[in-house]
Amino acid sequence: MQFEGIYPVVPTPLNDNESVNLRGLEHLVDHYITSGCQGLVILGSNGEYPYFTLEERLKIIEAASAACGKRAPLIIGCGFVSLRETMHFIHACRPLPLDGLLVALPTYYSLAFDDMLAFFREICRSSPWPVLYYHYPQITGLFFSPAKMAQLLNLENMAGMKESAICIREMKSHIATVQGKEFSLLAGISFLLLETLHMGGSGVICPIAVLTPRLVLDCYHAYKAGEHQKARELQDRILDLIPLMNAPTIPSWLQKRAFRLLAALPRPSRSAGTRSRHAVIKETLRQLGHPITARVRTPLPQITAKEQQMIKAFIERNASLRAAVLG
Repeated sequence: MQFEGIYPVVPTPLNDNESVNLRGLEHLVDHYITSGCQGLVILGSNGEYPYFTLEERLKIIEAASAACGKRAPLIIGCGFVSLRETMHFIHACRPLPLDGLLVALPTYYSLAFDDMLAFFREICRSSPWPVLYYHYPQITGLFFSPAKMAQLLNLENMAGMKESAICIREMKSHIATVQGKEFSLLAGISFLLLETLHMGGSGVICPIAVLTPRLVLDCYHAYKAGEHQKARELQDRILDLIPLMNAPTIPSWLQKRAFRLLAALPRPSRSAGTRSRHAVIKETLRQLGHPITARVRTPLPQITAKEQQMIKAFIERNASLRAAVLG
């Protein structure tokens, strides 16, 4: 199965006591599917997956898959330190109607590449679903040479990857590595949507589509239809949302310029994209009218009164977010 298009990384709504709000989750799943998204990711980084127990993760996946009802492909995030725990998770999820497994290896001890490769080889062998490698080296510490990445991406049943390194040169290298293989490279951020599609990638798995799915979808469809000027204009509107993911007080034009320079570096940054924006994304959704709170799992930083006001002002200034409010 090839994964293509726009895949929001669905937030996991919480109640004020930090228990999981399954009703809120079901609402979001339905919202993204009816918005036209080609698929969803549950328990990705934006879904706070490291902060839930195994029992909670299974309840979240069960609720999401029931709400999805096979209307769109459903990919689940998986990130455990040990192979044993990962295999237990896969076994527990087997009865559910899922479509893909997005796997990160959050390292603790330093690993030799051969040991890491054996870890992913066993997962690919055992998974009943296609596996996508979650390349997020800023978090995992797994920075690989092109030759090593080639071995990893060409494992049997390794069907794709989420590329969150924010490095255009790396993305081109990964695509070249899997020539001749059915493979889905999806960028980890929609700020690089057009670059990803232009170099032969499949789409994005991203948090911005969580806030404005139709904007990101319109950009994707415009590119696919050959309407490249329209696609560039829509991509620029997506880039206007950078302050929500970074620093609301710095002008958008300056952050866009800095982002383009960052993405053009010969190697990925070791710190880009590591700051938690979970509460900001949830609070933005709340202010856009979705029935969820901004609560995140401790010790992630909770929303502040100052941030709430900044988000309100940002929505009022941003036409794309105002359009999201109007539906």
